[in-house]
Amino acid sequence: MRHILIVDDKEDHLFYLQTLFQEHGYTVETAYHGAEALVKARLHGPQLIISELFMPIMDGYTLLHYWKEDALLKHIPFIVYTETYTAPEDERLALSLGADAFILNPLDTEGFLAQVRLVQSRPTTAQPDLPKSFSNQELERFKDYSVTLIRKLHEKTLELEKANENLKKDIARHKLAEDKIQHLAYYDLLTNLPNRRLLIDRLQHTLASRARNQNYGAILFLDLDHFKTINDTKGHSVGDLLLIEVATRLQTCVREGDTLARLGGDEFVLVLEDLSEDSSQAALQAEAACNKIISIINLPYTFGDYVHLSSTSVGICLFRSQEMSVDELLKRADIAMYQAKSAGRNTMCFFDPAMQASLEARTILEMDMRLAIVEDQFKLCYQMQVDYSGKLHGAEALIRWEHPEKGLLLPNSFIPLAEETGLIVQIGRWVLETACQQIKVWENSTVMRDLHISVNVSASQFQDPNFVQQIMEMFNRHSIKPGQLRFELTESVILKNVEESVVKMLALKDIGVRFSIDDFGTGFSSLSYLTKLPLNQLKIDRRFVRNIFRNDKDAVVVQTIIGMAHNLGIEVIAEGVELEEQLEFLARHGCKLFQGYLFSNPLSVEELQMNSYSEFKIKKVSDQLGANNKALSPPFP
Repeated sequence: MRHILIVDDKEDHLFYLQTLFQEHGYTVETAYHGAEALVKARLHGPQLIISELFMPIMDGYTLLHYWKEDALLKHIPFIVYTETYTAPEDERLALSLGADAFILNPLDTEGFLAQVRLVQSRPTTAQPDLPKSFSNQELERFKDYSVTLIRKLHEKTLELEKANENLKKDIARHKLAEDKIQHLAYYDLLTNLPNRRLLIDRLQHTLASRARNQNYGAILFLDLDHFKTINDTKGHSVGDLLLIEVATRLQTCVREGDTLARLGGDEFVLVLEDLSEDSSQAALQAEAACNKIISIINLPYTFGDYVHLSSTSVGICLFRSQEMSVDELLKRADIAMYQAKSAGRNTMCFFDPAMQASLEARTILEMDMRLAIVEDQFKLCYQMQVDYSGKLHGAEALIRWEHPEKGLLLPNSFIPLAEETGLIVQIGRWVLETACQQIKVWENSTVMRDLHISVNVSASQFQDPNFVQQIMEMFNRHSIKPGQLRFELTESVILKNVEESVVKMLALKDIGVRFSIDDFGTGFSSLSYLTKLPLNQLKIDRRFVRNIFRNDKDAVVVQTIIGMAHNLGIEVIAEGVELEEQLEFLARHGCKLFQGYLFSNPLSVEELQMNSYSEFKIKKVSDQLGANNKALSPPFP
């Protein structure tokens, strides 16, 4: 067995094995695939074949199958080897097809030669002697056989190529799916911007590079102002369109090497790289980027027939080294952003360490407020609404928080945070429910049963699509007359969507609810919408009342409001009345109802009832004020 046929598609393998066996006295013939090996074996009759398993065109398994089916070749020993063998099934399949040996590592020279010698030493079945030369007829027969074999191999090759093509398509689809999964893992689905995960990854690399770079970087934390309003009034589809357009605009502000990401909701983060080495210059560069962003966000957005105006609050945190973690950087920029909102929105603010304490206090207050809702720590006080004689006509419900540690808290210390966090909806619902319960209690009082209660309604409550239905259900639940409840709305609440406001107000007016415009005169469009709304009352803002004798223009505004309201058939009430002179001026110009410290502080239910039973006259109150007519020092706003 000195003539060997070696089959492998790899040049380096063939060269290695050919050299090895030639050095040990063998005559070596080579083939690159099974089809070529069959043809050469029929023509030259090797005494041993050594074949790789995995090859193109015809692999080792197929070659072994044809080899053992061929009467002329099946007696020749067949050794299989592979470098890519990974499973026992490969060896079992090869041996079941008739392989005489299975070699795992052809580079193990001694092991390889030992296996060859072992196979050669085995007795073989008698096999026909191959003639040393063939007649023309025999050569022709071999030629016909080779042609048939090549045709069959060609057919097999086509099948394999088709299978390979399908496999390539499957691999391409799998790769596409993998790419999509990878994209979803690192990019925001709505805006196609990097998401929080990719942002954190890039920030980590950025911070790592700071050790080799003395330039400052900056994180700009953006939050759209009043974004919830567009979702509540126009729907989430329009809100999504706004986010997409904002993302598109922001990308025009991004330099090469910077990262713009959407954290979720209406929050975006821009990471500015390679600013100045000087902190002051770096701050100016970050500020310039912020100004550009704010300006581009302020441009109008058109969605069909709807034109929307938006703004953003931006928090900035400069960084230069790895002294802070990614989470700490984002937290600081977030704190600065909230400070920008507190400063009036549509502006920017750099992080200052003092903000940290403020945020922590805010967080504690929010947690306390959530607990207060659960533990019923709120209560209502009532400030009387009287006529010139002092007769009680109604009362405004004013919320107070009986904090277990801080004592009695006034609305201005917690209502702004409640509005920011959305807790105002739950608190507002509690106020309405409590007012209704009180009205129900007063049904049995001959003095109090006709009293109406004024309640402030927040923007978040009023803009709820189910607001009207909720109010109707509340009236049914408490079995009270809707006319005893008056809703006080600010101009800004109504102007968010005048048409929708009118629809809701008319629906509630039909069942008897009354409406008052709170702080009238402080808005920008008071006159344009006044005739459209089903109003019962205008409340003159306390700032105008306070300045009646300090500013002639304010006095004129007050007279104008009273005259206009009378012409429209709308009742007028003035809030913040503290001096008799103010009362006299207002009454002289036609104002009929008054509210303020001149008459009473906000009272408990019991105190309000006592005042309603007494012969309350303005003269008695004025006597208490003293001869100098000074205002009471109000303990409540």
